[in-house]
This record gives sequence, structure tokens and C-alpha cells, in this order.
Amino acid sequence: MVSMTRLQTNSSFSATGGRPEAAQDTVYRWLKQHVLSLPRHEGNFVTEAEVCRAIGISRTPVREAMLRLESDGLLQIVPKKGAYVPPITEAEVEGLFNIIRSLKAQGCAIIYISHKMDEVFQITDEVTVFRDGQYIGTDPTSQLTDSKLIEKMVGRTLTDMFHKQKIELGPVFLEVENLSGKGFRNVSLQVRKGEILGIAGLIGAGRTELMEGVFGVTSTHGGTIRVNGKPIKIKAPADAIRNGMALLTEDRKLTGLYLNASVRENIFIANIKKYLVGPFVRFGKIEKDCATMRDLMRIKTPSLMEIVKNLSGGNQQKVLISRWLLTEPDLLILDEPTRGIDVGAKSEIYRLMTEFVRSGRSIIMISSELPEILGMSDRIMVMHEGDKAGELSRAEATQEKILHLATGLSLTA
Repeated sequence: MVSMTRLQTNSSFSATGGRPEAAQDTVYRWLKQHVLSLPRHEGNFVTEAEVCRAIGISRTPVREAMLRLESDGLLQIVPKKGAYVPPITEAEVEGLFNIIRSLKAQGCAIIYISHKMDEVFQITDEVTVFRDGQYIGTDPTSQLTDSKLIEKMVGRTLTDMFHKQKIELGPVFLEVENLSGKGFRNVSLQVRKGEILGIAGLIGAGRTELMEGVFGVTSTHGGTIRVNGKPIKIKAPADAIRNGMALLTEDRKLTGLYLNASVRENIFIANIKKYLVGPFVRFGKIEKDCATMRDLMRIKTPSLMEIVKNLSGGNQQKVLISRWLLTEPDLLILDEPTRGIDVGAKSEIYRLMTEFVRSGRSIIMISSELPEILGMSDRIMVMHEGDKAGELSRAEATQEKILHLATGLSLTA
């Protein structure tokens, strides 16, 4: 008789997180061997955090594996509400890779599904590419380069991944001065018209919390927010939207999309008042505007009535961006805009970002991918444990300087 371990986990536990199935299989094997030796709390509890620390990785691969263990009768999952599990870190990725290497040495075959080029070249022996549901080919990893693999993935050569152009900057659109809230303290920033301000930092630095505070998702105290030089009060997202802002949230499935609604409904929902005339809805105008956004964003969908959860991650992200572009914002706040999408979709989003600021509007982009931050930002603000650690111009920014600030070190030290 195998004793059952009770697992305390988070309300955001999901079986549809879209992470690599190979990672789930790998973690499942490890947990199945070690679950009975994990430390228990009173009531035979093992927390998700302790499982993550024990195995060296976190988030969806662990959760999916634990769901499978529950179905095998080895775990009982007990929800714990109100907790947030951060995205997987580089150290946790390396922990997963160490497990994969160990299983490989034991003769286990691994199928690893990923959009991340560095992971593919680091952990694989050969690479199989599928595009639009079609098998493209299989090659030894040693015979591939970044450019060759990208060409196979997107069906064309990407000559300029980031599409970054030099744009003459206008006056300041948004200015935040000494703003504090949950997860950040006395932060000041400004973004000008035509500018992309990148916000970098480690997990838990307060980047998302800051932007949610600015947008009115969470409450703030102290400080001042100005739009076009005029002080404004933002108590709720509706206030931010009225002042020309839009926020693309970090997790498109959890806090962004209505997964069981159509592509059309997901696109027009934030702008629904525009289509109301008394008690009537202008469905013809909705159809026309959504079709225009579909074509502009190059969303691959059988029709606008397709349920959005059936689309690829990249096309889901394009739907979410379309929703906010339809509100005609002056400032687009993007939180991890290319997470979990392929290189072709990334390039499309970078192109759209460039076109957006070229029209004299502004972008604030939070990203954990340093090449993206360096490739798209005009200025980079770095946060550390809720504080603004420093700011770098595009010309002076390097990965080393960003990481230096992100870990709380001074560049003059």
C-alpha cells in the first residue's frame, strides 16, 4: 500500500498552461520516484514551493506532473487561494535540463517541445520542425544555425528580427513620480511620444506590480501620475483607458483572453460602448473593425467566430493586442508580450510595436528576455526588489549592466 501525499498548491493551478509536454513527463518521472521522500507538514502536506525547490524548477511542468500523480493516487491536490507562481527562471531551466541529461544517460528518450532557440541548441541532439500543422523536416542539431532553424520555422528568412527604427521622440506622454504600491516603492518614470521604454528586472522585482498600479488594477499611494503634463487620478482601469492607456497582461490565458469566446468577441469586448446606439448593437461595424484588425495583425484563424482557445499561442497574443489597438490608445503597456510564442509571431509583434510608436504613440514593455529588451527599447529602466535600480540609454545598455542593476549592484561599484 502506497501512502498518499497531500499537496498544497495555488489557485492558478491549470492543466492547460501550454508548456512543453516533455517537461511534464520528465518531472513526472522524477516526482514518482521521490514523492514519498519529500518533507511533510502536519496533515501529511507537501507544499508546491517545496516540490519546486526539491526538483529545481517551477510552474507548469511541475503542476502538470502533479496532476498526473494525483490521477495515479500518489498525490491529493489541496487548493490554496491567492498565491501567484512566477514564470520559470534560468536557474530552474538548468535544473530541468540536469534531470533530462540524467534520464538520457539512463537510456530514456526525450521529446522536448520549445519555441526558445537557446534551449533547443543547448539540450537537443536533433530537431524536428512543424509549421502550420505540417511536418517540415528533421536535422541533427549540430548541422543547424539560428538562421537556418528560424527559416524552417517561419518559412522565410528573417533579415531583421526586431524591426527597430530610429524615431524622433516627442514630448513626455506619461510621467510617474514617487509612486508606491504593493510590491514597489517611490518609483518615478516617464515615457515620451514615439518611445519604447523597456522595464527589466528579476522575478519579484515589482515590474508587473508597478504597471498594474499605474493602470489602476491595484491601489497605489503617494506620488503623482501625469498624462500630457496634467495630473490625473487613476483608481480603476477605466480611468487609465479614458486617459489613453492600454495594458496587455502577463498571462494571456489567466488574465487576458476569454478562452471560450470567439476571436471576434475577444477583439471588440474592451471597446463595446463604441458599438452601442441606444438599445441597439452595430454588429456590421463590429464585423468590419474586427476583420480589419485580423488583417492588420495577420491573425491566422478559420473565421472571426473561431473559439480563441483553438488558436496557437502567437495568434492568441495577436488577438489580445488587437483588442487594445481597437481602443486607439496613446500608450500601450506590454507585459511579457512574446512569452510562449514562436519566432515568426515574435517578429510580427516587434513589427507592430515599431509601427505603433512611429505614429507618435508610446510603449512601455516589461520583458524577462534581455535580447528583446535590448533589441526594442529606446531606454531601459531596471528594477530590484520593488525599487528603481537605475536607467540606461539604448546606446549604453548591455546585458551585463542590466543584470548588474537587477541584482542590486551599483554600476559605479
